[in-house]
Amino acid sequence: MAPIRLGVIGLSAEGSWAAGSHLPYLLQSSHYRITALQNSSRASAEKAVQKYSLPGNVACYGDVESLVRDPNVDVVVVSVKTPTHYGLAKPAIAAKKDVFVEWPLGANLREAEELTSLATSQHVKTMIGLQARQNPSIRKAKEMVASGKLGGILGTTMIGSGKIMGRVMPAPLEYELSIEAGANLVTIPAMHAIDALCFVLGEFKDLQATLANHRPKMPIVDPTTGKVQKIVDKTCHDYMSVTGTLARGGVASVVYQGGHSLTGNDFYWEINGTQGSLILEGPSGLVEMFHPTIKFVKAEEEASFKSFDDGKGPQPEEVKVEVASDFAYNVGQAWDAFAGAGSGTVTTFEDALVRHKMIDAIYRSSEKGTRETYI
Repeated sequence: MAPIRLGVIGLSAEGSWAAGSHLPYLLQSSHYRITALQNSSRASAEKAVQKYSLPGNVACYGDVESLVRDPNVDVVVVSVKTPTHYGLAKPAIAAKKDVFVEWPLGANLREAEELTSLATSQHVKTMIGLQARQNPSIRKAKEMVASGKLGGILGTTMIGSGKIMGRVMPAPLEYELSIEAGANLVTIPAMHAIDALCFVLGEFKDLQATLANHRPKMPIVDPTTGKVQKIVDKTCHDYMSVTGTLARGGVASVVYQGGHSLTGNDFYWEINGTQGSLILEGPSGLVEMFHPTIKFVKAEEEASFKSFDDGKGPQPEEVKVEVASDFAYNVGQAWDAFAGAGSGTVTTFEDALVRHKMIDAIYRSSEKGTRETYI
């Protein structure tokens, strides 16, 4: 079978998410071949070809229209800033190219709805970058819940720190501070984690949310020197609390804060069942990149007060899963699945639309103080 030919938008010679996550897999995969690049200019694309030692016959473009017209491109890969996803994905879909878009699909629900509808009408294959679903620990948690290992699900608690929207913001990420950009604590780190939660336990039947913008003035720092360049307004949120009931049963609670936890606990997720509980802990709230450990503790058939008093009750035991090599692992698993290989799952624009509707419900709930639904 001939390799799938990719036209990549956003592979920068200066370094980018595409270079650190997609490229290592794509260069060694027999399923794919990069045949074209599009950056802000043709010269920029040519520079990337040289930087990453891509074949000399890789076509280089400075505009998306030329890329999507290239007959040697089967799939367009949109790996750029969130506010530009819509404008780049739309012409690719209109040209009947299959398309991958980083999460979020669009800057808002309207853009996500339009792109999903267009992809359906054009009969193109889609994939969205919600790659936390490929995480070995999260896949194992889904398997154990589905098998009944935990019994009936009572509830789940997830606490994370999203790195962005902390005390300062690196200059290249200044655009994220505007809520209109659609790239913030709620939409990216928190939603990657909530998508993993829903992948394991199913969707929320309803939810209630409280959001806060504790730091409406944000220092912008030089990422190299750490020196403050200026102070700017921030309109997006840096604290999120979401509670609700799960459609399959059980209560869910998710809290995400900006920056890092001062206690060093940046990700903790507990799933409680009638027969046992799972504990997932990781070095970062960015679960789409960094991989949590997973532990299981079996419920005692007859818990005694003594076991609680002396702390000698059942102890969590680590569940053995494949050790992911790096934060690009999940992306590679997703690409394998898209090619019909491996054991991962393909997350589509339809999946992305569900998550965008959830984001909209979270915003509505926080603004109005109401309990909301999205499915």
